[in-house]
Amino acid sequence: MVNFKKLLQETLDDNRIEMLMESREYTEDERVYMRGYNAALSDMLEDFNAGYNDFLKNVYKPSLN
Repeated sequence: MVNFKKLLQETLDDNRIEMLMESREYTEDERVYMRGYNAALSDMLEDFNAGYNDFLKNVYKPSLN
C-alpha cells in the first residue's frame, strides 16, 4: 500500500509539472482532460490517506479474541 501511495503521488507530481512546462503543444480539450485527471488523482490520494489511517488503526488494534 505504501508503494501505491508513492506511485500515486509521483504520477500527480509528474502531471503537475507537465501542465506547467508542457513537453508539446496541447489542445484546449487535452488541457481540460488533464486538469480533470489531476483532480481525480488528488481526490484518490486524499481518500487513500484518510482510509489508510483508519485501516492502520484497525489492523494494529490488539484483540483478545
